[in-house]
Amino acid sequence: MDMDAFFASVEIRDDPSLKGKPLIIGALPTERGIVATCSYEARAYGVHSGMSIKDAYRLCPMGIYRHGRYDRYRQVSDRIHGILTDYTDQIEYVGLDEGYLDITGSLKLFKSADRIGHEIKKRVLDTTGLTCSIGISYNKMTAKMASEEKKPDGFFVIPDPEFFQKYMKDKPVKALPGVGAKGAAVLHGIRIDTIGQLSAWSEESLVKRFGQAGSELYRHARGIASDHVERLGEGKAKSYGKEVTYQHDMTDPAEMDSTLKLLARQVAIGLQKREVYAYTITLKIKYSNLKLHTRAVSLINPVQSASQLYKEAARLLKKSPLSGPVRLLGISASSLTEQPEFQLTISQADRSLREESLNKSLMGLYQRFGKDAVMTGGELESRTLLQEHGLND
Repeated sequence: MDMDAFFASVEIRDDPSLKGKPLIIGALPTERGIVATCSYEARAYGVHSGMSIKDAYRLCPMGIYRHGRYDRYRQVSDRIHGILTDYTDQIEYVGLDEGYLDITGSLKLFKSADRIGHEIKKRVLDTTGLTCSIGISYNKMTAKMASEEKKPDGFFVIPDPEFFQKYMKDKPVKALPGVGAKGAAVLHGIRIDTIGQLSAWSEESLVKRFGQAGSELYRHARGIASDHVERLGEGKAKSYGKEVTYQHDMTDPAEMDSTLKLLARQVAIGLQKREVYAYTITLKIKYSNLKLHTRAVSLINPVQSASQLYKEAARLLKKSPLSGPVRLLGISASSLTEQPEFQLTISQADRSLREESLNKSLMGLYQRFGKDAVMTGGELESRTLLQEHGLND
């Protein structure tokens, strides 16, 4: 299931005067930034996600440019997710606007995959006023390609690998997930422009040219890919967190803030070791009466660094009126992904790349000399404060 131009569609629904107009979400033409998404009217001018606002304005100067309202998009996304979980608990969400559903175990109840797909489309439209595109297939990659086939408001079925190879043979190779424009340009250099031309190559030849990626290209050109969709809350680690239980109940905001800095640091190191990023940050508070309180935030862009984790956890703590002395504090990161899918301004993207490079360098130092080899000034101050009060060894 993939929502159609999700951010732009929410804006048009909330402001009907935008309907039929080229709408670009991301930044204003006077700002540095990138396109987060755009309406189909803007796409007709060549505008697309990830393009710089400057290039978008050159192609579409008559467009309507707006900043995103990400809290609003999360609200709508939560309602959509609620619909999807009525059909299966084997769901892998991809950001706010799409997800893979394994409905194998749901067929006895709902009779057919087509019926489930059409029901989801109708309920999403009735509940949110928005359209989505459904792709039904035998594995995740081909289901994704099926969802793209008839957009917007699409519905398409790829029943088996034989149909895939016949139907897709004349499609451009960039239609394969993971190839993209740059990959297509490389393949064009060896006279591979279509999926059919790619499938004519042997696996050995592709591996010789592209290494392990060659095996993936060989399989994908034949519609062979993973069909495993993990059940919500199961499978491989879905979260990573750290918590601390105080030796005596805590009431000092400064000491709790210091605790969060050190916890964020530990969680960040854990994420970096696993080479994953987190969309969701959860703050855990246990009071002296053992009552447990949690508060979470889901982010547009996945995070990994200590500073980002601390920022979100501190914000959650500030929003959580404490009902008594605190016995335990914890931070956990979930909705993990191996790919940082940044929807940022150019300056933010540059900053993120620098931060990622720094994190890799720090990880090398941690592995050689221990996790306390390098600390920020704020982390050192936090550790010192907690040590002075006998709260941290």
